[in-house]
Amino acid sequence: MPIHRPLFALVILTVTSLPAQNIFPDGRLDPTRNPETTSQPLHTPLPDQYIWTSGDITVRRPDRSNFPWNRPQLRADPHFFRARFSVTRIPDAATLYIAGPREAHVYLNGHLLADFTSNIDAPINFRVFHANATQALKVGDNTLAIEAIRGRGVANGAGAIATQQLAYGEVLVAKIIPAAFGVEAPALVVTDTNWRSTATHAVHWQDPTFDDRDWPAAASLGPIEGNIDFFQWNADAGMYAWPGYMGMSEPLRVYALQPQNVTHIHAAHSRLANLDALTRPSAAPFTITLPNIFTDAEAPTLLLDFGREVSGRLLVESACDCIASLSIAYGESEIEAMSTGLTTGQQGGNYLGTNIIEVPAHGTARGPKSGFRYVRIAFLRGAPLTTFKSIRVEGIYYPVNYAGHFESSDPLLNRIWETGAYTAHLCMQDGIWDAIKRDRGYWAGDLDVAGRVISTVFADTLMIEDTLRGLVPEGTGPAPAINGIPGYSALWITSLYNLYLHTGDRAFLASQRDDLLRILAGMDTTLDSTGLVAKAGHAWLFVDWAPGLHTDTPEARIGTELQYIRAYTAAAHLFTYLGDTANNAKYEARARKSIAAAQAAFRDPNTGTYGTSWQLNSLATLTVADSKDTAIWNNVLSHVKQDSPTDQIISPYFNAYLLDAMASLGHRREALDWLRQYWGGMLAEGATSFWESYDLRWPKSNPHLSLQADGTSGYFVSLAHGWSAGPTAWLAENILGITPLEPGYGTVDIHPDLLDLAWAYGAVPTPHGLIKINVDKKRGIVLEFPQGVSKAVVRFTPFDPNAEVYVNGRLSRCATCLRSGPREPVRVIELASPGHYEITARSLPSIK
Repeated sequence: MPIHRPLFALVILTVTSLPAQNIFPDGRLDPTRNPETTSQPLHTPLPDQYIWTSGDITVRRPDRSNFPWNRPQLRADPHFFRARFSVTRIPDAATLYIAGPREAHVYLNGHLLADFTSNIDAPINFRVFHANATQALKVGDNTLAIEAIRGRGVANGAGAIATQQLAYGEVLVAKIIPAAFGVEAPALVVTDTNWRSTATHAVHWQDPTFDDRDWPAAASLGPIEGNIDFFQWNADAGMYAWPGYMGMSEPLRVYALQPQNVTHIHAAHSRLANLDALTRPSAAPFTITLPNIFTDAEAPTLLLDFGREVSGRLLVESACDCIASLSIAYGESEIEAMSTGLTTGQQGGNYLGTNIIEVPAHGTARGPKSGFRYVRIAFLRGAPLTTFKSIRVEGIYYPVNYAGHFESSDPLLNRIWETGAYTAHLCMQDGIWDAIKRDRGYWAGDLDVAGRVISTVFADTLMIEDTLRGLVPEGTGPAPAINGIPGYSALWITSLYNLYLHTGDRAFLASQRDDLLRILAGMDTTLDSTGLVAKAGHAWLFVDWAPGLHTDTPEARIGTELQYIRAYTAAAHLFTYLGDTANNAKYEARARKSIAAAQAAFRDPNTGTYGTSWQLNSLATLTVADSKDTAIWNNVLSHVKQDSPTDQIISPYFNAYLLDAMASLGHRREALDWLRQYWGGMLAEGATSFWESYDLRWPKSNPHLSLQADGTSGYFVSLAHGWSAGPTAWLAENILGITPLEPGYGTVDIHPDLLDLAWAYGAVPTPHGLIKINVDKKRGIVLEFPQGVSKAVVRFTPFDPNAEVYVNGRLSRCATCLRSGPREPVRVIELASPGHYEITARSLPSIK
């Protein structure tokens, strides 16, 4: 049993009422705490469709692995597209828009309208091109013909098929709008299944009289805003200039955030006026007086600091009669925004590169969606006097309620809790992503940590459910490894189990039964006859970003095996809840067999440990080790620190499991000390959200450049990663001590442990309402739990082992009920009905 350190002073005579739910002051991290600043965009999804040549789509080929997305020279032959449309009158202005290919040649009524190319080495290769189409239109029938060559796309992490097709760049979207650039209007023609397409060149294919009846109809992925998969993995990062495109799923909302500061101002030969208008409302707009002739290198530049990590895009509103061209670069750190280009290993250069946005006269332009804090802007073109109504962030966020909260006598812990909650909230976008800069996609490992935080703080279920569904590979039969990682199949199961513990939603659990069985069946195929992982195949054996734990090594196989055991154990419980006795028995047996095999194969008989790494011994503690065995603590986990070159490397992700392991071994105090050092170290280095990777020893002069993950280091590494938010859930579970004893909090375990804190209070949301607790060493425990919670088991240890316990001023019948721990007696009180409880411990008077 875990050791519970003293909570109370020796004599307690008074109690206090539970404080109202914590209200964070303005200026705290999450600007969406104030719902008055947010809105739902007034937007009708566009009818424009992504199309490509039927029967010639790389992602649909069985040999698609031979044609990776990042090799644009493969399968780069031209594809040809044609469409006919009718015009009753020639508009005053008409603009062609096209996106998808890295290169396109466009013919309207047989005339070459435009040639488009993009830099295939740029991070965003999927771009929007536009051209004036007015002069080439004619009254009556018109023919639009396009030669397209696919783009490089983006990394996609084995996402959904639709996402992968966008990543390959094998999509085309085009339309002609009867209006000037930047003005929205109903289109004359849009890409859809009425278009015809072939990959075979024909003479005079672009002529209006060409007979294309033998060409097959183009294959369509559907409307460009009609599938949430289009918004994943930065696949649509280059669509920001498409007229009318919002590129966000319906539940998301937007808010406006002005810069907090403007720095690195370089006026060059220009004059910048009313800079204050950028950071606060002003009657006078921000203006730039540009010289008649200047090069891009001489363009005026500045850096906007929005004060915190945000998810969204730059929004620029013109107050000028001209079209203005701006060069923008995002950065999660100042140095990332100020850097240019890419270098070997992706160390230099901002993740999305430097991008040009064109701001229509008296119109609005948006930059790419991403995660950032800083934006570097160079003003390249415009009128002699170029005026802007505003330049700000259009934040994109998922509406949640900060139902759970935590406050304590330690301001650092409060900041860590808030930053972890904000980090998890940032990653709640079109599904629960690993990060808002990269990869902007579903990862089961990230969900296993972030899902606990989301359930503990926001009690949101829909997005976790959608993400669980989105992670399951398409098809029937045994599922291939989720995200291509066998251990992540296991973490999909533990994420489902964690969600069910918090919600008790049996209907959703039942809806996932078939996928659960498919994932388990896929895991089973990798086991040998003894129950150990032996057949990884082409899968990626990833445990953590630490030496030996992210390639096919003996250590990575051990870690994967231990993750399997967690999953098999969780699956057996889930089948019990489903009333499926046969599969419950099957996976209980599978878990027992794997535990025995792992203990026999991996436990060092001399040290009693599972190797030397913190990661493997943490997993072993949570799966196969005896909690009363002190070997893992004494030989491995008691040495957790990072102040020597020989200390180990561990990510913020795996540190969540390390904290759990330390607590389960009865060392919450040491876990709390490590939590302060490690996550507090990020805050000390300026973090406003928690980073993908971190080490207390890494250089501090340019910390972002020193971060190491994904086999590289530098600005590529994310500064807002949901898998790093673990302390927020840990503090609720271990300091406030609120955990469900059965799914949906029908019964709860309340085991507060102040450790070195003087007081702590907070709440955890449940399907029945908030469970609130206030713990004070001088005053005792104040507890509230709502209707629907049938029983609360309260466990604590008073300073005085002989103290009497009072509940609401009355001597508790369990006041003398002792449960002997290793060092102190633990009091256990069962509260059998919801309500308000004040629990105090009073020492007996000494007898002289």
